[in-house]
This record gives sequence, C-alpha cells and structure tokens, in this order.
Amino acid sequence: MPKTYATAESAQSIAEGLIPNYHPELATARIMYCFVDKASNKGGRELKGKARKFSGFLEWALESDFVLEIALDKWNYLTENQRTALIDHLLECCTGEEDEDTGDMAWKIREPTIQEFSSVLHRQGAWNEGLQEFVAMAKGINIDEIVDQEEQLDASVLSQGDSEG
Repeated sequence: MPKTYATAESAQSIAEGLIPNYHPELATARIMYCFVDKASNKGGRELKGKARKFSGFLEWALESDFVLEIALDKWNYLTENQRTALIDHLLECCTGEEDEDTGDMAWKIREPTIQEFSSVLHRQGAWNEGLQEFVAMAKGINIDEIVDQEEQLDASVLSQGDSEG
C-alpha cells in the first residue's frame, strides 16, 4: 500500500518559531513540511521524521530546497515538547553556506554530531570527539529533572488511556 502525504502546517508553525532563534542560516531556505501516514524504518528503527535536500529538477519544480517529512503515526503521540524537539532535530540536519563570490546559498544535509551504540559507549567510554562533546554537554543537564518530567508525562498518557477505553 503506498504512503499517503499531507501538508504539515503544525510542524511548519513550530519551525517558524525555531528558525530565527536557533537556525538563522535557514532564514532564506525554502522548506516544505509534510506528514507521511506511516513511519519509515532505518536499521530496524522507526523514524519519526527525516530531512531531505532537493536539487536539480526537483528543486526547480517544487521551488523548495528541503523537505521535512514527519511520520504522522508517531507525531500524534508526541507531546508538544517532543514535537518541538523533533522539528528542531530535523532543522539541525539542514544547513547552508553562503558562496562568498556569488552570495548564493549552498544547501546541504548534515548528520548528527554523534552516532554510536550505547553498549560501545558503556564499554569504551567517550572514545571520539563527537562523544566527548556530547558527554560534556550532558554533564550540564539535570537528568533527574528530565526523568521526573518524562515519568509525569507517561503517567498522564496512561491515565488518559484508562479514561478513554
């Protein structure tokens, strides 16, 4: 069965609040926001969303530089904070550099700072620069507060499920 796509105005609204503050290099980027009915899989994991860069004919025909594709079946179960984090993550994948000679933006997709298995981090520690940067950043975060917030959200979702069923 083919996937179904729809415009993601709520995702675009979130992005419009994030771009000026955290992604100013994307101010002139032409970004499409769409929902897809079902999450894709990558490496056995469901993807809540993905960012793609258009080029050539598609860039011209769609008049867009990027598309943020969000899995509606996952989006519907995310809190507002989680939705904002997802859109922030997808925008972080999009970047551009201005050509000094022409002033044109060269758009591209970038990968996250780290990609590692938790088991390797556990066994080997922060063995590369990306992990070291991530661990240093994480040390400044109040993990207990985040865990408490997540537990409260989980309890709230469970109680809502009980009252509906």
